[in-house]
Amino acid sequence: MVRKFLLVLFWSVLSVAAAPGRFAAASTPLPALPSGPETLSSRYLRHSAEAGWDLLGARPDPSVAEKELARLSDRIRPLLSAATTGEQVVAAFHRVLLEEEGFSYDGTAGAPENFLVGSVLSRKRGNCLGLSMLYLALAERLSVPFRGVCVPTHCFVRYEGKGDARNVEFASRGETWGDDRYRKVFRIGAGRPYLRSLSGAEMVGVFLKSLGAAYSKKGREEDALRLYDEAVLLFPGLPEGHFNAGVSLQRTGRFGEAAARYRAALSLDPDLAQARNNLGIVLAIRGEYAEAISEGRRAVELEPRNAAMRGNLAFTFLASGNVEEAKKEFGIARTLGSRIGPSILEELDRRRPPSHPEI
Repeated sequence: MVRKFLLVLFWSVLSVAAAPGRFAAASTPLPALPSGPETLSSRYLRHSAEAGWDLLGARPDPSVAEKELARLSDRIRPLLSAATTGEQVVAAFHRVLLEEEGFSYDGTAGAPENFLVGSVLSRKRGNCLGLSMLYLALAERLSVPFRGVCVPTHCFVRYEGKGDARNVEFASRGETWGDDRYRKVFRIGAGRPYLRSLSGAEMVGVFLKSLGAAYSKKGREEDALRLYDEAVLLFPGLPEGHFNAGVSLQRTGRFGEAAARYRAALSLDPDLAQARNNLGIVLAIRGEYAEAISEGRRAVELEPRNAAMRGNLAFTFLASGNVEEAKKEFGIARTLGSRIGPSILEELDRRRPPSHPEI
């Protein structure tokens, strides 16, 4: 019974995936992209085109996106000729893209239309990843030193001229944010592997990690795993690549493999609370309660007000036979807004030691 409880809570924490499904093959093949070494732009165009049918039900022509990127580059280029500072270079991109073309930020989490290139260009909307990839693709064409940067669940671009570095935050209409602001907002402590400037290949890895998550939401876990593996090849230091792979493996019942991927994520970012939480769940399902409790405790230390993580720790205590600690953690979870079902309360009552009459 407790094993079933753990599985149910695991699905609620990670969110239920949509029912698996396969789309019909396209009636015509995709036009070929220009030949030559793969760049950030070519990879972005190729993967977006391949995923468009699967995720959006439309088969985009990458040559259309290529022409639109060329048009936007031609619009920005004359402004760059007069730019002598990093501030002016960033302003040139903002003027054309955000002001005149009307590109805007859409914070909807995980929506592929917000980061696949064809959709971003046609809708003139993108999330942090979509707008970052747009700026980087154009910067590559224009030989402008923009670099991608990632923080937990978010990314942005950084201009890196000679002695002049500035971050561009799309959630604030391209406002400049300092690194300390990111550390505060995203709770990035010392030693966590974020806020460094990324290579083009590494930024493609960030894109593929999000693309894999979109496939996972469609129930296509094997496709997701393929993309996560490619993401990690391009960006070996990306904790979320391993974490997302762990989620897909966990969803398909491959708990040993999932635990290995969560451990890989934690080797890169020991403070990744979600990885500790999920590792605790799979260890509990495997009956490895001592380590599961240790991971669960570390997760709630990192995120003490996370009701779901508290609930997971409570379930692990219950599964291990420690009813008193389970009751304590369930109580904290309830104060944080978690709804504890009657069947769980009945299980706690059933396991409560019998009372003894006074002598």
